[in-house]
Amino acid sequence: MANLFLPKDVRLGENRVEELAAITEALHMKRACVMYSKSAVGQRLTTLQSLLTQAVFYEMPTGEPTTTMLQEACSQFTSAHCDGVIAIGGGSAIDLAKAVAVLAKMPNLTVAEIATTKTIARFPLVAVPTTAGTGSEATKVTVLIDEEKGIKLNPGHPALIPDVVILDPLLTVNVPRSITAFTGLDALTHAIEAFVSTNATALSDFYALEAVKLLTTHIKAVYETPHDVTAREGMLLGSFYAGIAFSNASTNLAHATGRALGTKFQLPHGQSVALMHPFVVEYSMDSCRERYDRIAQQIGLEQGEQLVPYLQALNEQFGVWQSAESIAEALTTQAIEDLTTSALSGNGILTNRQVPTARHIEQLFIQLRKRLQHKGDFAWYK
Repeated sequence: MANLFLPKDVRLGENRVEELAAITEALHMKRACVMYSKSAVGQRLTTLQSLLTQAVFYEMPTGEPTTTMLQEACSQFTSAHCDGVIAIGGGSAIDLAKAVAVLAKMPNLTVAEIATTKTIARFPLVAVPTTAGTGSEATKVTVLIDEEKGIKLNPGHPALIPDVVILDPLLTVNVPRSITAFTGLDALTHAIEAFVSTNATALSDFYALEAVKLLTTHIKAVYETPHDVTAREGMLLGSFYAGIAFSNASTNLAHATGRALGTKFQLPHGQSVALMHPFVVEYSMDSCRERYDRIAQQIGLEQGEQLVPYLQALNEQFGVWQSAESIAEALTTQAIEDLTTSALSGNGILTNRQVPTARHIEQLFIQLRKRLQHKGDFAWYK
């Protein structure tokens, strides 16, 4: 048996963002709260304001969303008497908007209680991603940093899935190359991890494999030729499919370790996940070799073992290794112990085909340190 949760209304293509006014009317939004990332929206802000004349515009603070940002956004939403949420931006904007749509409607609910609450009411929600991507527009998960505890919360619930998703490739063409790389590799990790997850199903497998094909077909093109709209659309769709896949099947060890790494060193999520993914694939290979073989075939490789050098080469080409060299010295024995504890406390451990021990996770971080220091052959220590 298998279930599949995904948005009901998805609109793909150039200039589809111009349909926002009609969408808000259909969802009976009279005063939408538009939560946007300034860097993503840029010069389009005036156009959006002319489209949504009754809306309240809330500019996202920089950085990944936190519980403090959530409180502030809910307060502004309520004081402005808003009745719906539109998120325009990357995963941070969409994740925060999801939480606002729920907690502004159910103010007595906490973020941690979302996953265990059977019935959740929320305000109408529209997601317009400007990166490809976190896949947040397709998922039943929101990710927020609990500043007090220093951890990432990622509760899941079908009510968090947006009502409408707009995939407009023109919104992604001006994304910086580093963000294009980090988010693209994050999406690819979503797809691969969803396919090898212990929760994978025939339904999630379809989207995972299609996502792998789309993302690996277009990721180099969007990095090398940022204004290639066809490639941008392919990446957006691939990211969306990957979001559906991991929302229904879960991610695993690359995300568990990547979340810990990103939180400790304030790294962008896609960067931290991409740093860990090659080592996780190498560690996990023997536990699901047939599934890795199928992923490799989608890319045009002969066997799953070729995935490790393939992913390492992408990190090299896109500057991912170089971007993190500054943290190599900070990956001390104590830091690795702390990272391991953090990784073990989050999601993604039990959904890995080969469930890791603390020692295994420590070795993954040691492998990362060696790679950033340009030492060793980076083969997994058995």
